[in-house]
Amino acid sequence: MQNKRIIFGLLYSDNNFHLSRNFRLQKVGDIEWLKKNYAFNETCQYIDELAFFFVSRKYDKDEKLKFFKNINILRKKIFSPIMIGGGIKKFEDAKLCFENGADKIFINSEFENVELINKISDTYGNQSISIVLDYRKINEDYLVYTNYGSKKNNLNLRENFLSLQNKNIGEIILHSIDQDGTGNGFDLNMVKSLKLTPKKPLLLMGGAGKPINIKEALNEKLISGVITANLFNFIGDTLKVTRELCKSSKIQIANLF
Repeated sequence: MQNKRIIFGLLYSDNNFHLSRNFRLQKVGDIEWLKKNYAFNETCQYIDELAFFFVSRKYDKDEKLKFFKNINILRKKIFSPIMIGGGIKKFEDAKLCFENGADKIFINSEFENVELINKISDTYGNQSISIVLDYRKINEDYLVYTNYGSKKNNLNLRENFLSLQNKNIGEIILHSIDQDGTGNGFDLNMVKSLKLTPKKPLLLMGGAGKPINIKEALNEKLISGVITANLFNFIGDTLKVTRELCKSSKIQIANLF
């Protein structure tokens, strides 16, 4: 059995890092604010990966170059594996991510683009691709949305999840729009109600507010990892406390310190 993972996410747009609540962005600060408030050398001792999410509503070359510039500044201070994504619509977008330090990339809006996925997989390997499905619960169904939660997909969450099982990808991340930024915990009811049986690692995102939320999610047999992008709740020693809580709860997690 593989070790379970705790991943910390940074949301980037317009030269600043943000919080998100139900996909509505709130600016927190720029790279200098981040360096001042996060001791990355220490913080990254307690996470398994660091994820950079490009969430800018405007997609242009200059904006993306600023994104990579910020990543490369932070890379000098960290040694964790890095995931980069957001706005990957063609192979060249993925290539830029790998050239700027990505160990793997995530694909969101283009998750149905089999040609793109296969080309990236052929070049960098299946393990280099994560697929993020953003979803929300409407009535009694779980529906997938793309384009920052604005465009509904033709298939529901379970149908999309099943279609990804045999694709050339490494893992699937299910991101709850409803839970995003609430701090109310991950959407564990979704996993149970859909009776998901993943063939690939399954991760959850959206809802982490305190260590117990992460512990409860990782305690679930089907969940391989979690992503939290809650900047304020994870300043200080919270990630260390979270990891210690998981270890004391007999969750199989890597010993990083």
